[in-house]
Amino acid sequence: MPKQWNRDPIQAAYDLWVDKGWDDTADGMIAVTSLLRVHQLLMARADEILAPVELSFARYEVLVVLYFNEDAVPLSYLAKALQLHQASITNLVNKLEKQGYLERRPHPSDRRVTLAQATRTGRARTRTAIRRLNSELFSQLGLTTEETRALVSVFAKMRHAWGDAQEDGGTDAAGALLHVAQSPA
Repeated sequence: MPKQWNRDPIQAAYDLWVDKGWDDTADGMIAVTSLLRVHQLLMARADEILAPVELSFARYEVLVVLYFNEDAVPLSYLAKALQLHQASITNLVNKLEKQGYLERRPHPSDRRVTLAQATRTGRARTRTAIRRLNSELFSQLGLTTEETRALVSVFAKMRHAWGDAQEDGGTDAAGALLHVAQSPA
């Protein structure tokens, strides 16, 4: 029978790392493990908040990109803006289309390109989802404004170190999102 934990398992893992003599990597291990656990908690909470509006966080993200773009956008731009593989975008778009939250259509001048646009129902659903997440998650992180900004700064530094973000905090994905908002469909 597994041992019952009466303490934080992540801290226990840290202590085991140190006991094994891996002191030089213990801080990195606990940072990564903690970050991954917080990610799990945030995703579970986001999905819980979005369940009443019949969205997952992944589908919400697609709708948000479409919400901020009046015109239809190519699926390839959704993939860039959300940093997802094209197959993942196609799967999300299929689900949202079945729900009636977006419409897919061919590009008028490039037969290789498929466009997506939020429906009136999808835009209304997105507004509701944004309100719910703003009030129940984004404003309820358990951190002060200063702590939140410091955390974002640390994440930006990590993302930059891994080649995901520019030093100013910008990303190729943000640039793609801006391009989507400005590009004619």
